[in-house]
Amino acid sequence: MLFLSRARRAVMCKTTAQADIVLLVDGSWSIGRLNFKTIRSFIGRMVGAFDIGPDRVQIGLAQYSGDPKTEWHLNTHRTRKELLDAVASLPYKGGNTLTGLALNYILQNNFKPNVGMRPNSRKIGVLVTDGNSQDDITVNSQNLRDQGIELYAIGVKNADENELRTIASDPDDIHMYNVADFSFLLDIVDDLTNNLCNSVKGPGITEPPTDLTTSEVTHYSFRATWVGPDDPVEKYRIEYVSTAGGEPQKLLVDGTVTTVVLERLTPLTEYIVKVHSVVGEDSSDPLKGSETTLPLSAVRNMNIYTERSTTMNVRWDAAEGATGYMLLYSALNGTEPSVEQAMRVKGTVTDVQLKKLRPNTAYSVSVFSLFGDYASDPLSDQGVTLPIPPSGELRITDITHSTMQLDWDDAPGAVRKYIITFKPDGGEAKEVRSILSDTTLLLENLEPDTLYDVSVTAIYPDESESEDLLGSQRTCKKHPNPNDTLFPSRISDVIAVPRGDPRNLLVYDPTTSTLSVSWEHAEGPVLQYRIGYAPTTGDPIEEFVSGTSVPGNRNSVILQNLQPDTPYNINVEAIYQDGPGGRLSGDGKTLGLLEPRNLRVSDEWYTRFRVSWDPVPARVNGYNLVYTPVVSSVPRVVPGTDNTMEVFVGDVTTHILHNLQPGTTYDLKVFAQYDAGVSGALVGQGTTLYLNVTDLNTYNVGYDSFCIRWTPHRAATSYRLKLNPFNPANRGAQEVTITAAESQYCFDGLTPDVLYNATVYTQTPNQEGPGVSVKERTLVKPTVPPTLPPTPPPPPTIPSALEGAKADLVFLIDGSWSIGDESFIKVRQFVFSMIGAFDVISRDGMQVSFVQYSDEAKTEFKLNTYHDKGMVLSALQMVKYRGGNTKTGVALKHIGEKVFTSDSGMRRNVPKVLVVVTDGRSQDEVKKNAAKLQHAGYSVFVVGVADVDTAELRNIGSKPSERHVFIVDDFDAFTKIQDNLITFICETATSTCPLIYLDGFTSPGFRMLEAFNITDKTFAGMNGVSMEPGSFNSYIAYRLHKDAFISQPTKEIHPDGLSPSYTLILLFRLLPDTGKDAFDIWQISNKNNNPEVGSISFYNKDTRGEIQRVSFDNDQVKKVFHGSFHKLHISVSPKNVKLNIDCQEVAEKEIKEAKNISTDGYEVLGKMATSGGSRKQSATFQLQMFDIVCSLGWTSRDKCCDIPAMVRTLTLTPFQTLQSSLNTWIFVFL
Repeated sequence: MLFLSRARRAVMCKTTAQADIVLLVDGSWSIGRLNFKTIRSFIGRMVGAFDIGPDRVQIGLAQYSGDPKTEWHLNTHRTRKELLDAVASLPYKGGNTLTGLALNYILQNNFKPNVGMRPNSRKIGVLVTDGNSQDDITVNSQNLRDQGIELYAIGVKNADENELRTIASDPDDIHMYNVADFSFLLDIVDDLTNNLCNSVKGPGITEPPTDLTTSEVTHYSFRATWVGPDDPVEKYRIEYVSTAGGEPQKLLVDGTVTTVVLERLTPLTEYIVKVHSVVGEDSSDPLKGSETTLPLSAVRNMNIYTERSTTMNVRWDAAEGATGYMLLYSALNGTEPSVEQAMRVKGTVTDVQLKKLRPNTAYSVSVFSLFGDYASDPLSDQGVTLPIPPSGELRITDITHSTMQLDWDDAPGAVRKYIITFKPDGGEAKEVRSILSDTTLLLENLEPDTLYDVSVTAIYPDESESEDLLGSQRTCKKHPNPNDTLFPSRISDVIAVPRGDPRNLLVYDPTTSTLSVSWEHAEGPVLQYRIGYAPTTGDPIEEFVSGTSVPGNRNSVILQNLQPDTPYNINVEAIYQDGPGGRLSGDGKTLGLLEPRNLRVSDEWYTRFRVSWDPVPARVNGYNLVYTPVVSSVPRVVPGTDNTMEVFVGDVTTHILHNLQPGTTYDLKVFAQYDAGVSGALVGQGTTLYLNVTDLNTYNVGYDSFCIRWTPHRAATSYRLKLNPFNPANRGAQEVTITAAESQYCFDGLTPDVLYNATVYTQTPNQEGPGVSVKERTLVKPTVPPTLPPTPPPPPTIPSALEGAKADLVFLIDGSWSIGDESFIKVRQFVFSMIGAFDVISRDGMQVSFVQYSDEAKTEFKLNTYHDKGMVLSALQMVKYRGGNTKTGVALKHIGEKVFTSDSGMRRNVPKVLVVVTDGRSQDEVKKNAAKLQHAGYSVFVVGVADVDTAELRNIGSKPSERHVFIVDDFDAFTKIQDNLITFICETATSTCPLIYLDGFTSPGFRMLEAFNITDKTFAGMNGVSMEPGSFNSYIAYRLHKDAFISQPTKEIHPDGLSPSYTLILLFRLLPDTGKDAFDIWQISNKNNNPEVGSISFYNKDTRGEIQRVSFDNDQVKKVFHGSFHKLHISVSPKNVKLNIDCQEVAEKEIKEAKNISTDGYEVLGKMATSGGSRKQSATFQLQMFDIVCSLGWTSRDKCCDIPAMVRTLTLTPFQTLQSSLNTWIFVFL
């Protein structure tokens, strides 16, 4: 099932974990008061996500500039409202930027118990700054991290990113942020809050998914696929956001789904994808990756043709996948302001006509491909409408010495008016406006015997003009007599118009396909100019093969559709009404197909880079970008195959190439695309960043092994290692993938004197870089003459206490680089001496396992591998030193999951002992896995050598630490602790009691409720047992109902009988319906159902086999029967029995030494005194705790914090009328 969430919601951190967070805010002058308000909002959004309180998250704040100041401590504000009010009123300090001083200040003043820091809480520091520190930050930030404080660093504007990385904890992509301006702080606050929340919850809550890959990439979507963790999860949360910024989007999918399509994306946009595992309210660290959507296909090969006075046609090649096209066009040289017009057509249309255009006007036309709501980059061109054709014939008649009559044909279309211009020879032109309805006009007041040039122009409503109607005529001479001479009515009948030549021909503005031509007008009434042109290359020119004409009032033209890089001869000829005039010639040359210039490569990344170039100084349709990997730089490219790729990028001068191989050089070619063809190539090269390791070398070379190490790559999430012998016949070929935290690895199982090739591949979530290789030859294995094996050193004398010892003993030995070969031999000898001290290594005595660890743990031999001391000691001598990092936490987890298991030989009801030997601080977290081992009842001893972290050793070892933690100065000092350590192991191994974890201490004893299978997970499967509230509502008690008769075979609980000295711990309550008949809360009986040990009637048999009873009868004993929870400690030794009620001593009485119990019977809870034979009767009561501790000292440690305070004044109730025989506590020992 898929859930989509796009609306912004307030991020809330839902967790019950405890965390102490100290915010360190830069209040220097460079911030400014206005920006400090933004910081307040940012902090408010961040802290408002947490549940604030003394048992949840506490947040303190210090502001710094020249001198730091605590605004409030961790324990100052105990609710979210109080904290938000304090943030809103946070004052602005001002001063210099001394970040190093401030980091040291919060360590010394804010992360302290006296101001609220709690011992078991997560410690987190958050720095917000806008500039470079004016003091050193490296040492002080490391000091904070050394104290277990996780650091976040948020930089704004001018912050030094390298400085932020130095301060922040690893990894940087979670703990370091750097934004360009204060306004962008609110864009990162949700992501920062999520990461802070994960830090509060702590590591290891939920395993993240792995192997994020993307596929099915389109313009608007792509598919993300991942591999789920080993453990089941409820859901996956997918977050994705554009690298250009914007609101992060979220998807929730069911935990069984491991792939999803991210939709509604923007074309040609890179997205960051994060996938979290979600279990309940907890989510894992993110699995990260990125992908870029495809660019939209742009229109290609646009052509403007068939240009008319008011229309022009546009066509183009279809763009793949386009749902439609949009055309935008506007006039460039109109006489009135032009409004851009738009036209949309369907995706099947690629040829349209633009209508209602202005005549004789240049238009800019752009075509966009449409893909739903998105548009591609445009392809643009220009077209020019033709002038309106002449309106007809102009006739000049009735000429006198001062007048002439004009008459002309109507112009086509809706003419608004006509303008008549007449100009005397050598004089100034005059203009007359005519109305629409009149196409005749009498010109008056003319000069006699003067030549007049006359033109008639039609004006349209949009102020466009027609071509001019032209004519010339001379007025008559003025005669003194009134009889003027009349002239013919036609100009051709009157005078021969002189013909002239155009002058000063100019050819300019050449392009690849056009030449602009202009000239000065020829004299006289030219009707039009005829322009002829022909290329001058090739065959001799016999005539002009191409031509065009323009009206006589124009003196320029643009010759189009010419050949590129070609010389042309051009002539201009004036055409008069009665024939052609003179001709003017000139030369011009079109430009060649110019290639772009100045290729540049920038923004290099592992899978992409940007290519830019300078445009050509001519009109182009666009640019083709061709790129080919250089074969020598890409091992995976097969020589001889065509790996060339090409992309048409349109009329732009920059483009990002995606999906490139990392660490690869590409040959680049950029071509300009013209209507006339393709230019030459602008060539260059670009190289993606290298996704590979450096400084790869070998070390520790042996005859069957060697190690490699390298400088880690900052972007790596893992490394794939591959080893191959040059001769495949030799053994040792192997391949392994390791985490990015590791930067060395050792290969073993190799053949002596063989040359190997080791290759390291750097991996990211969706990419693998090229391999880096190193060669190494294993050493020649020396041939030595056979000799007798050396006599092993004699084991130490076996203490008498170790005879008959029985335990499962595991040695966990640090094999990291800091140990070294020589010291490892000393550690191995130390273990050799300890194992030699044990009497018997067998299934019935001591079992021994040896585990070595560094980056990971390796079981050298299991508990059930050897059952002979000589074989164990021989195997120990064969263990080889491994080397690596110190990952003690990983090793402790390995012990619990892989070593102390039945498959590895662990036995039930046998003490479990772990001995850890280490020489340094762990590089991972140890407390959690150490606690699991201690709580499971394992006795953990730890030996630290030289410079160790004492607090870490105390966390690893069992309690009390004085007994379980040993520290020596060097590897030669093991003998100083060996005897004590063997003695403590001996005491544990010879005890008849297994180990239990009780109130923070590991001690021999029995969890009796667990022995009877009464736990919160198993009680429901038992008849007659129910769960109820205990002494406090937060505690659990179990009601044993009447005749439940809960029993277990004695040999399953106490296979070796009871210890000579022990303490019974009972926390119980008698109920109104418990009844009046006597019963035993716990009883051990033999195979004949005869009781041997028990209480309330507590009894046992002495050494002669006779029952002995001890009774206590006083007021303190009677209160046990008043219906409240009470806690009893019954301490039994060979000489006496002591009773404590509610941690108050009641009495102590002597007894005889007890005989051990038989193991062929049963142990029963609540057995009635009258129960026997087939009558299985038991009483009802509530039991909250039942433990047996195999020592007498436990009573003094218990403070009875699990029972309510005693009621001082007792009021008798009907419940106190229980049979008086119960008011005496009787202890019977068999």
